[in-house]
Amino acid sequence: MPNLNWIDYLGLFGAFLSSITFLPQVYKAWKTKSVGDLSIWMILILLGNVSTWLIYGLVKNDFAIIIANSIILFLSLLMLFFKLSFKK
Repeated sequence: MPNLNWIDYLGLFGAFLSSITFLPQVYKAWKTKSVGDLSIWMILILLGNVSTWLIYGLVKNDFAIIIANSIILFLSLLMLFFKLSFKK
């Protein structure tokens, strides 16, 4: 592991917080099998957003951006799957 300074740790902590942002919603959607109130457009915009940030992080080789956006991309794809699968 590379030598990290305080700003690297701050970035990793921010990545952690960003990553867990969607966990409560994903868990609730999975438990209730209900995503009717979620906008498909919000999910699609989010997918575009995190995909762009992930590419940026990969090009810049920024570990915090790569980790956070990889996790958020996975959770967003899960929400899209739930949105398309859980019909009323």
